[in-house]
Amino acid sequence: MNVTKLELCTRVAKKLDKTSVTELKILLETFIDEITEVMAEGYRIEIRGFGCFKPIIRKKRVGRNPRTGDVVEIPEYTAPYFRFSKDAQKIFDDKRTQKKAGQEKL
Repeated sequence: MNVTKLELCTRVAKKLDKTSVTELKILLETFIDEITEVMAEGYRIEIRGFGCFKPIIRKKRVGRNPRTGDVVEIPEYTAPYFRFSKDAQKIFDDKRTQKKAGQEKL
């Protein structure tokens, strides 16, 4: 299951009661734009209790064209990377374990 920006904003708006979905959507889009811009400048972003966004450099390597099998040189490039904080990872793992345990009982 995927959750869209609008669905995410709707869920948060229900929890905050007095905030409109439109305002939250603008806030979320601005937040994403800022993260993207800061990472493009080469900076790391740490949100305590959630995780860390950082640009990582992928080294130059040799790959293969899957269609033709030809050797292709892939140049060095910068890619975005995200890592959950330990707290967020624990919550994620606990929820996933609970979900699996509930499915096994069926």
